Amino acid sequence: MTEQSLFAGKAPPEVLAALDAINTADVIQGPGVGRDAAIVEFGGQALVTTSDPITFVDADAGKLAVTVNANDIHAVGAEPLWLLATILAPVGTTPSALEALLRDLQSACAGEGIALVGGHTEVTDAVTRTVVSCTLIGRAAIDSVIPSDGALDGDVIVQAGAAAVEGTAILGYPDLLQTPGISIATAARTLREVAGVHAMHDVTEGGIATAALELAEAAGLAPELQLDDIIWLPDTLHVCEAHGLDPIGLLGSGTLLAAVSPDALDEALSELSQGGVQASAIGRVGSGIRATLSHGGQMKPLPRFARDEALRALDDARRST
Repeated sequence: MTEQSLFAGKAPPEVLAALDAINTADVIQGPGVGRDAAIVEFGGQALVTTSDPITFVDADAGKLAVTVNANDIHAVGAEPLWLLATILAPVGTTPSALEALLRDLQSACAGEGIALVGGHTEVTDAVTRTVVSCTLIGRAAIDSVIPSDGALDGDVIVQAGAAAVEGTAILGYPDLLQTPGISIATAARTLREVAGVHAMHDVTEGGIATAALELAEAAGLAPELQLDDIIWLPDTLHVCEAHGLDPIGLLGSGTLLAAVSPDALDEALSELSQGGVQASAIGRVGSGIRATLSHGGQMKPLPRFARDEALRALDDARRST
């Protein structure tokens, strides 16, 4: 039987699940689906690391690379501190283009208080567009980190920040990358101070649906989402209607999901509001339930997206030209 080729985007969970993690006693959180970053005990503190590339946008690639990696660090309650960047540029790239990218990367680091401590830059025929891949290291007190698998049965799912900002920007609204932007720093810093926040997860490929599944399944639970409670930008709904896309599967950097104790819900929403972050309770996680999506009084299974809706739209556009 011919093996089916993979779509563009993150590898499917079943491929990643084949990885046999080799953890040592100092590993607090190792690799796994829904785990935003690795957490290692080092020198009496929690050293937090993550690695993510930017592969499908060219404009502001340096800033985006810093932000998406910082989001992973923030999502476990830590602060990003040191960054290494690997830049692979296609043959034909001009020196001025590389210099502009490096300046963008350095400026983004400076704006976040991150030290750019190393990396590698080369021009290669192995890529057809520039790839910026970063490894970011952060730090936190061990007792303050928020593990990605910490959700508890009955926790409320809180959405902080409008959904699908990054996907909407890629599909025709690039100004959204500046305002509201795709950083979850304010939301994560706010929620990490609220007792009763058990887990956080930043939304990326596969949108709100995939992030909710990962947040819940990392803890052996399932999510129930209320579509009517999800926060959307009007531009997102417009672009999804125009392209025939499902917004809950649309690339979502800029949105943070959190599993919050019902007793802490009011405080969490109030603190986010005071910090200028739009937030909403959009569902719950539980044991012994199915992953579902409710809308207008109707309940159906929560869809799983084999590939992100934004990437599907981009692929469709390339095939039609």
